[in-house]
Amino acid sequence: LFVDIGTNGEMVLACDGQLSATSTAAGPAFEGMNITHGMRARAGAVEFFDVEEDGTINIKVIGEEEAAGICGSGLLDIVGELVAYGVINKNGKLAEPESEGILPALRERILRQNGKLAFEVAGKIVLTQKDIRQVQLAKGAVRTGIEFLLKDKGIKASEVDRVLIAGSFGYHLRAKSLINIGLLPPEFEGRIEFIGNTSKSGGHAFLLNKNYRAKMAELVKTVEVIELANYKDFNKAFVSCLNF
Repeated sequence: LFVDIGTNGEMVLACDGQLSATSTAAGPAFEGMNITHGMRARAGAVEFFDVEEDGTINIKVIGEEEAAGICGSGLLDIVGELVAYGVINKNGKLAEPESEGILPALRERILRQNGKLAFEVAGKIVLTQKDIRQVQLAKGAVRTGIEFLLKDKGIKASEVDRVLIAGSFGYHLRAKSLINIGLLPPEFEGRIEFIGNTSKSGGHAFLLNKNYRAKMAELVKTVEVIELANYKDFNKAFVSCLNF
């Protein structure tokens, strides 16, 4: 299974030499857009967030500067870790500050701003309930596409041999975060590879190798396109994929 994660999620399934493909509109959350403190992956962006079992929080900021915002990879790390440690529940709701069963180091970062819950990431940089909803919509779209692609071929998630995550954004993600938020099913653990910006490398191949051009042209004709809009239960499946 090949998945290109970005504003649009494109995915291709290779099964017994045959290719089938589909795409979904994930929205700009993965690029840091429509996020309260979202930003591009540049100096000052939180790009890594990890919680150890004792509650120790590790954060990496691009350029090793003071945190100025959160980029896409950091966003998925933060949400994924907060889901794993119960700060965000399965429905995507932030826990109350007085909630039990949450590590003290995490609980003390749950704030109320203007009467609404938020989580302190670093300094004044916070993750809000609205931000979490944006992640849910984006990851739900991609997961729905994956589910229908597998369903169309009668393939279970456990039967997928390799999962290739593409995109310049996708290259900086962690398998752990993708599984924690439910963008990928848990059966994919240990089978995920990050292969970088394949649009760019494919463009290079097309421009520099004339033989590839003919092969590409022939290959495209054989790809089966799965139109998600044709499935009556698409909306129902999408809603179920919103949960963490």
